[in-house]
Amino acid sequence: MKKLILLITVIASCNLSAQQVTYVAHRGASHLAPENTLASIRLAWELGAPAAECDIMLTRDKQVVLFHDKKGGRLTGHDFVVKETDYTQIKDYTILLKETNLPEYSAETIPLLSEVLETIPDNRTLVIEIKTGPEILPYMEKVIANHWKTGNIAFIAFGFETILATKAIFPDIPCYYLGQDANSKFKQIKASFLDGVDLNHRIINKKLVKKFNRAGKDVWCWTVNDPEIAIKMINAGVSAITTDRPKWLKEQVSQEL
Repeated sequence: MKKLILLITVIASCNLSAQQVTYVAHRGASHLAPENTLASIRLAWELGAPAAECDIMLTRDKQVVLFHDKKGGRLTGHDFVVKETDYTQIKDYTILLKETNLPEYSAETIPLLSEVLETIPDNRTLVIEIKTGPEILPYMEKVIANHWKTGNIAFIAFGFETILATKAIFPDIPCYYLGQDANSKFKQIKASFLDGVDLNHRIINKKLVKKFNRAGKDVWCWTVNDPEIAIKMINAGVSAITTDRPKWLKEQVSQEL
């Protein structure tokens, strides 16, 4: 009987955690629409994702754009360096479709952060990954002040000084340090005002999550497209899972738990 009660308790705990976890659409719903486009972000909202993530960079003429790579070749087929190019030169370049992208999204171009901020529904969150150093922050701050009217935002960055500087500017907005090696900066993260960490799922286990939670820090993970890994992350205690397939992954996990 005791074993049965324990089993029921464990199952109930897993179900509760699965319901509470937030699925973050990686670069929008990027499995179906080209990454970091208006289409991928809007599709994430349409699919019911509670959060969508995007990457931002700064062009030579100081425009804050959605783009992941420093150079344009992989995503557009055009040879340019984002920080050395004006937005007017690249704004009409289409984002190449990957194998899983739907053909109706073949005309998507490079959007501005200002355009994407205006799509956020109430009670949804746009997670903004800062791909540059802190030089982007004054321009990003201005864009957010002028164009963020609905929903919520959060910030993530691999640059530790960049995310600290972001938190100083936006003390009331969640800010998470992106990392592949959580332990090397644990003391600095613990002593900071950061809200938590967003870690590669491969390094996450229950012990690590508890370590950060005891320090008052939340734990998110990236990038998970396998239901078994998602369940492992839920059992470890993460509060958010970044995925290319938010609706599908949530449905698969719900069927398993």
